[in-house]
Amino acid sequence: MRRRPLALVAGITAGALATGAGLYSTVALMTPVPAVTGEAIARASVATPVETVALPGYGASAVGPLEERGEVYAGTDLDTPRPIASITKVVTALVVLDAKPLAAGEKGPTITLDAAAGALDEEYTARNGSVAPAREGLQLTQRQLIDLMLVWSANNYADTLAIWAFGSVDAYVEAARAWIDRAGLDGLQVADATGFSPQSAATPRALLDLARLAVANPVIADSAGLQRIDVPGVGAFENRNTALGLDGVTGLKTGTTEEAGACLLFSGRAEVDGGTVEVVGVVLDAEVHARAAADSRALLTSVVDDYRTVSLGTAGEVVARWRAPWGDEAELRIAEDARELVWGGASSQSFVPIPSLPPGGAAPSDPLMIVQLGDEQVDVPLEWSGRIAGPDPWWRLMRPLREWGILAE
Repeated sequence: MRRRPLALVAGITAGALATGAGLYSTVALMTPVPAVTGEAIARASVATPVETVALPGYGASAVGPLEERGEVYAGTDLDTPRPIASITKVVTALVVLDAKPLAAGEKGPTITLDAAAGALDEEYTARNGSVAPAREGLQLTQRQLIDLMLVWSANNYADTLAIWAFGSVDAYVEAARAWIDRAGLDGLQVADATGFSPQSAATPRALLDLARLAVANPVIADSAGLQRIDVPGVGAFENRNTALGLDGVTGLKTGTTEEAGACLLFSGRAEVDGGTVEVVGVVLDAEVHARAAADSRALLTSVVDDYRTVSLGTAGEVVARWRAPWGDEAELRIAEDARELVWGGASSQSFVPIPSLPPGGAAPSDPLMIVQLGDEQVDVPLEWSGRIAGPDPWWRLMRPLREWGILAE
């Protein structure tokens, strides 16, 4: 029997080992490295106290934010239509300005009162309604008629304005009803230009949206916020809204009839933590206007007190982290201080994106943390720190040995 030379055996063995090593290295270096999964950092929930709103104990009322149509913070008997008295004149102003627009500061066309317009003050005086002097031949601007109607609540000038714009009160009412439909003011109806008719009625919910439209109109917002007007040929008049300028009340309109009681549709503004909050509200069916004014102020103050600024995160705060087995790390951090003004009781819950990061790949751009704060959803910008680069060749070569348990992790 012939024996192979030792050198030959050694050579074959070495060659096999070399081939195996080469194959191992190729496989180890070429095997794809899986994406790195991240982990969200636990975040504490933010909670604010439950709101306490000073709603009147009579009639009906409502209050809500200026900028959110349909939103009601609190109220009573929100969806029952009630007579609204001279709050109706806010509708008159909006409908007339829709047909005959005025820019802020513009006086508008001159209107010459005829005999019928001159006689309206006597008619409304006999009905115990608010009037301002009028006579045939008197010339006033459209803006002056609006001021007399909104500031002094002059019924004769409300009718005069409606007749000038539409030809008759009946034609005005038809136009007003069409405007109400277009504006989507469900729960609001008008039967005249003044509110003397108890058929001019609205729900508190609808009145908040009416107030929002009024404040958005620069002519109405300015007129309803005037403390006093002086109209040549007619006289000087103080605003009938005695809450105006107190506790943040900025406007809008009073109303009083036997059927409606004393009513006040109001707008308000206040500074909270360096920001401005704006509110609209209404109080219906008080015994006297002084009561409606006082309760409107208390309602506004209580709502403002329930605004709070909460911190949703601080710049640099880590909200998620990725750690690769070869030592690379990446983090998501809050890009800038996140603060939110919130009304009433609310608690927060944070949702952080946790994408898998491919080694050497680009991380998703413009990441956001979503914070659910009560009914509101707030987007908080995030930024990346660090990067998951690919592992070096040595780590790749040792990877199978670790996976097989030959090398310790």
